[in-house]
Amino acid sequence: MFLSIYYLTFILASVGMFVIWRFLYKKKNEIRFFKMLSLSLAGIFCLWYYSGSEQISQTVLFANSPLPNGFLTFISSFAIWFQFASVLLLIIYPYFKDNKTIVHFIKFFALPVSLLNLLTFVPQIWGIGGMGVTQHFDGRTLIYALMLGVCLMYSFMIFWQNGKFSATKQLWISYACLIVPMLFCTIPNYTFQLLFGYGNVTETVKKLSPYHRFVLYLSVVIPFVIYFLLRNKSKDFIKLCLVYIALGTMIIYTRSYTFETLLHPTAWPLHLCNTAMFLVPLCLIFKMDKLFYFTLFINVFGAFLAMIMPNYSDAYMLSSRIVNFWVNHYCAFFMPVLIVALGVYKRPKLKDFKNAMIGFLMYFLLVLIVNAWFSNYGEVDFFFINSDFIADKLGQWAKDLRDVILSFKIGNLTFTFYPLYQSLFFLVYCLMGLGVWFLFEQFFTIADNHYDMLQRHKKIKQDQLALMCQLNGRSEEEPMYEENVNKLVIKDLTKRYSSSDVYAVYKANLEVNGGEIFGFLGPNGAGKSTIIKSIVGIQPITSGEIDVCGYDAEKQPVMAKRQIGFVPDHYALYEKLTGREYINYIADLYDVSLEDRNERIKKYVDLFELNGAFDNQMKTYSHGMKQKITIIAALVHNPKVWILDEPLTGLDPTSIYQVKECMKQHAKEGNIVFFSSHIIDVVEKICDRITIIKKGQIRATAYVKDLEAKGIDLEEFYLDIINNEDNDAIVVKTGEKENALPKTQTNETK
Repeated sequence: MFLSIYYLTFILASVGMFVIWRFLYKKKNEIRFFKMLSLSLAGIFCLWYYSGSEQISQTVLFANSPLPNGFLTFISSFAIWFQFASVLLLIIYPYFKDNKTIVHFIKFFALPVSLLNLLTFVPQIWGIGGMGVTQHFDGRTLIYALMLGVCLMYSFMIFWQNGKFSATKQLWISYACLIVPMLFCTIPNYTFQLLFGYGNVTETVKKLSPYHRFVLYLSVVIPFVIYFLLRNKSKDFIKLCLVYIALGTMIIYTRSYTFETLLHPTAWPLHLCNTAMFLVPLCLIFKMDKLFYFTLFINVFGAFLAMIMPNYSDAYMLSSRIVNFWVNHYCAFFMPVLIVALGVYKRPKLKDFKNAMIGFLMYFLLVLIVNAWFSNYGEVDFFFINSDFIADKLGQWAKDLRDVILSFKIGNLTFTFYPLYQSLFFLVYCLMGLGVWFLFEQFFTIADNHYDMLQRHKKIKQDQLALMCQLNGRSEEEPMYEENVNKLVIKDLTKRYSSSDVYAVYKANLEVNGGEIFGFLGPNGAGKSTIIKSIVGIQPITSGEIDVCGYDAEKQPVMAKRQIGFVPDHYALYEKLTGREYINYIADLYDVSLEDRNERIKKYVDLFELNGAFDNQMKTYSHGMKQKITIIAALVHNPKVWILDEPLTGLDPTSIYQVKECMKQHAKEGNIVFFSSHIIDVVEKICDRITIIKKGQIRATAYVKDLEAKGIDLEEFYLDIINNEDNDAIVVKTGEKENALPKTQTNETK
């Protein structure tokens, strides 16, 4: 009779869900509808889960099962386990409904499991309520039947909404790989006890037995396996997996709790590792930064210590209590680290550690009070700050500190504290927490560097493949743009630093021909050095294109750099080398032949009158001499493009004249001289063409001869452009200014 009631409940729940779906479901309120169903299912699950325990959880071996035979015990335990896994999938579905993985798991796992419940219904209710549930009414079994009915129709709804059974071979392989770790996250802690039993095997866990070592090794292996499985997945998929693991392990941990247990204060989950079981899923679901970093810095360390020295001695390694212990501390140990490693939360900073310490202080004070208060109602020692457990590990001196007691009464309650021992406990934990932060910092630094290296190598390979395609079978050393083999071309060059909301350079366009001395003018901060550094490859550009004698500066960086000789505004030399050693070193980098380098070295050393000091260490050189060495280094490989950024600073008049003559001679040989300077008189005398830049924008380009022919003084022309306030810097924001500049300023004067 009672079996019929359970079946009827199962059927009515399924029919009721179908009616709700057909008459209340609206497409526009789809998410809200499924969230309401999930919350209802979660409520039913909690009501069943915490209202008691399964009969099979007390089973030692199949032979001792309350069920008729071992086969039914096996079937019922696995049916309950798989149902638990499918319930968890259904509960979190509305929050990841666009994720194909969870949809497929519900279609290919949750729905089949729900259908199999029809065939295994009797063994399941026997496993929950024992054989007597068919002879007398059992409320918990009735709730379970209700949950099965809801799950069946809920799974069918999701299947109907997302199409028929269709899956690729690759999907089936992925499904097969994921189903094992998914099920492992939800395995009831009595399962190992059920399958393998106790036997006569006991282990002294405190002595680091082989079994203890094995499970400790797993605490390192498991997070690495999870990390490598998830690292290349989408953020949504990673979060889905982590939420499933966190919720599954949290529910497993709470298996021993019932509503009656939670009402007793001594059973409250206030141990530090216990809190991690609840904080991790909360942080994943609700994005609670401060609580997460508290868990990362405090709980990870606490869980590690707990695994090293567990608070039990003679224990059965397969008992539900021990399995519960390892599940709890595994999750507290590696889940916060995985969450950061997989990018769900940002890498922790020192301020996060400080906030974690403040949180730990609040937790510690709370536990002190709770321990002193609840001790009046039974044995309680949250965080082990009152017992001998930790003191035994530290030695006699800790026991002596613990003998210092502060006790007082409030009414009928006695409050006992151990001021010296507890203060030292807190201090030591904070110091060890600081060490953990240092280890975290080193670990994440190494990981970041490794990731950056891998990304660089990946980009190099991608760029090389793209280059080969564009060259269409030609050698990598050949120019990509043959029409520009004697030109320096800049197209729409844009540069913005991440720390600024203003463009340093905005859509700059320049074309410099061979045989030209090109003057580059502009006030400080205008963008001259930014463009020059972009040309020579010192810094990346935000967008645009730079062609150096036909070589793309981004796709052919090495060949582009080989065409350039660069004189920076601030020299950077290996000052322990002699001038000769340094120039030879630069010549080696550019594969300059011995004959050519000797000829050029003699030429420029004689020109700049460095014969007497050329074989001395450069740290003995004056500023002007170091500048001369920089100029020689830029010319030793006879570059097609000679770029000078304020090269005349610190030079005497004779040397200035010699540099100007070198520039003229270099251009006369058909090469490009790109010259940046604040000295307008010098620019006017030696440059063929000039460009003026202001606030990151090219404002004017003109031939010097044309200005002279029109009677326009270059200095006046420059000041007129610079002092014009019509144009502002380009700011990065919605509706940013992209207007063309006035034609009188942008048109080249010819």
